[in-house]
Amino acid sequence: MKLYSQYKEKGLEIIGLALGAPPDMVSLFLEEKEVNYPNFLAEGDVLSTYSVKAVPLNVFFGKDGSERKRELGYNEEKKNEIEEEIERLLKE
Repeated sequence: MKLYSQYKEKGLEIIGLALGAPPDMVSLFLEEKEVNYPNFLAEGDVLSTYSVKAVPLNVFFGKDGSERKRELGYNEEKKNEIEEEIERLLKE
């Protein structure tokens, strides 16, 4: 969420997908975590189109819409690597 705030003015877009939870639980979670980017409940078509088999999944796209990288999971140790990928893609 901090990365989104930091890079959204430079063109970063983030879309969150929630899986297998009731909408009211998802809304509560998003409020508690102060998520500041759009989130949607994912269903079969979206999951199969992007080959989502586990979450959290980070999928990076270039400005042309092509998938450039995917990475399963997130933790603070990966933050620098993810930030470097964001900066690289925003320079394209």
